[in-house]
Amino acid sequence: MMTLSKPESLDRLLEKFFRQHGQEQRFKELKVFDAWNEAVGEQISRNAQPVSVNQGRLVVSVRNSIWLQELGFSRQKLKNKLNRILGKGVIKDISFRIGQIADAESVEKISQAPSKPLSPELEQKINNLLISIEDPELRAELKSLILVISQK
Repeated sequence: MMTLSKPESLDRLLEKFFRQHGQEQRFKELKVFDAWNEAVGEQISRNAQPVSVNQGRLVVSVRNSIWLQELGFSRQKLKNKLNRILGKGVIKDISFRIGQIADAESVEKISQAPSKPLSPELEQKINNLLISIEDPELRAELKSLILVISQK
């Protein structure tokens, strides 16, 4: 009789995947996109959104020059809040620039954008990671999510 193991959370599966590929720090950095709203609150998140993070340097797009100046004054406080959520030293610096703030419709379009083709080795590693997920639809969604995150 086959025993069922406790299912792993998506967060845990993704962390495991990135760690196996020597990208644990990158995984922590990418979590800033999920942590942003919690760290800054609703008012700021409607007017400023992270657009990229690389080697601890977070770039945030802000709605206008007023928000650019305001958040510039709050840079250290925001960095500390994010690092309390993500882990010490994950975000080393934050830069702000005036730009577009994505609404829900824009985010949906981005998530449906085509991605680069996978190498057979990477596809096999992803499949091995997701092999325990029986629902084919869920497995496909998780695979898509891993691809999107790994290509950021």
